Amino acid sequence: MRILITGLSGFAGKHLIEYLALQGDHTFFGVDLKKCSTGTDIGGSQLVENMTDLTDAAAVRKLIKQVKPDHIYHLAAQSSVKLSWEDPLGTFRTNVFSGINLLESMRAAASGIKILMVCTAEEYGEVTNGSAITESDSIYPENPYAVSKAAMDFISTMYHKAYGLDIMVTRSFNHIGPGQSEGFVCSDFARQVALIEAGKQDPVISVGNLDSSRDFLDVRDVARAYWHIMNRGRPGEVYNVCSGKPVKVSTLLEILISLSEQEDIEIILDKEKFRPIDIPTIVGDNTRLMTTTGWQPQYSLEDSLSDILDWWREKVNPGKGDKN
Repeated sequence: MRILITGLSGFAGKHLIEYLALQGDHTFFGVDLKKCSTGTDIGGSQLVENMTDLTDAAAVRKLIKQVKPDHIYHLAAQSSVKLSWEDPLGTFRTNVFSGINLLESMRAAASGIKILMVCTAEEYGEVTNGSAITESDSIYPENPYAVSKAAMDFISTMYHKAYGLDIMVTRSFNHIGPGQSEGFVCSDFARQVALIEAGKQDPVISVGNLDSSRDFLDVRDVARAYWHIMNRGRPGEVYNVCSGKPVKVSTLLEILISLSEQEDIEIILDKEKFRPIDIPTIVGDNTRLMTTTGWQPQYSLEDSLSDILDWWREKVNPGKGDKN
């Protein structure tokens, strides 16, 4: 099978290709602007990377014509909520134009390509009824990133209905796991703990809002969910990819500190880390994903946080990363 993954070098992309390589003998094509190399071997499968600007319609048409993919996992995006407030126009251009170009190229190819369009739970906005969010709940995006993804969500459904394209959409909740950049809350906390343990930061952790609750799912379970949706999901449907459990941000910090050998870590609030609009609680309902595809999460929150901390320990102090 020929599989195209956009955003290959991103957090989810790296874990996705590792999982897909275990599922069969595939040829992988990765699209990313950060690097370009060919001939990399992934567990016996071939990986060919390509530097293509997905906002360039002609370049995307050429890419699809050359690659002739069976499956496309569209992960590439500007995914930082903070950056989306700073550059809403660039966020919209990256997230919407790229997706439309892929769908138009699929339509032109007329070759039975399947695509998984990865969108976000940020689309739902604030849900005040206290219940877990289902795919049938209304969406009300409250930041530029969420607006851009909601647009792509609607466009994908429209293209499925209008042209019969084999499209499935995810509304993915918070990913966590080893390899995540420091701009995300779990990784940011773990990095600071690792720096403190290595003597490279005073025993003080700078934090934003600790009172919000989110639905956190290990990125390795996310990768498995994407495979399950692609291969067992129903075209035209939207799937929440989530744990189904709300966790306060303060709980993440408490667990990470409990995993540290450093005593007496001080916590200070940094107002610059607060969002202009911060929804108190977001938790998803993953019933459709589990009943339709048979997917089940495998990683506990504690296991995920331990792996994240060990990853940062190795990164900030090579050779001494594993405290176990």
